[in-house]
Amino acid sequence: MIKIAFLTSLFSVLLFAQVLGDPVALTQRAFGSKSVDTQNIILSEAQLQELIKTSQQSIDSKLYRLYVAKNEAKVVGYGVLMNKKVRTKTAIVLYLIGTDSKIKSIEIVAFNEPMEYLPTKTWLDGFDNKSSANTLKLNQDIPTTTGATLSARAITDGARAALALLEIVKP
Repeated sequence: MIKIAFLTSLFSVLLFAQVLGDPVALTQRAFGSKSVDTQNIILSEAQLQELIKTSQQSIDSKLYRLYVAKNEAKVVGYGVLMNKKVRTKTAIVLYLIGTDSKIKSIEIVAFNEPMEYLPTKTWLDGFDNKSSANTLKLNQDIPTTTGATLSARAITDGARAALALLEIVKP
């Protein structure tokens, strides 16, 4: 039942948002993998509390989607799909994280706000090779971006949450 609710929620966001990429294809391309397994994650209450504490933000969802990139049986990386509210609408962001627990790249999968609020690829590249050891906060590890401050905050918060989530549920 929860899986159906998650898929319905994801579908409704994708239906009205500007879709910018396919998470499976983006994960496969980022890691040069032959296959990508998709896992729906439902956090326990204890895991949710750990995610809130570790990511240093309020989190209201226990449902997440994880993409596991593989070459043969060897895991080569992960994609963590996060649903983040920017201003009043949702952005779906894919955080591509290597087996070394460092961000390889960030891809915006769907964006429901006006496109002028979308951060640039150059700004997103500032997350490359960052890990949970970095503070990952605006004006500290991550610079702000003019005209997209709320998007930048949502993506930065999402990066902390994605790294923390992967540490909690890493398959």
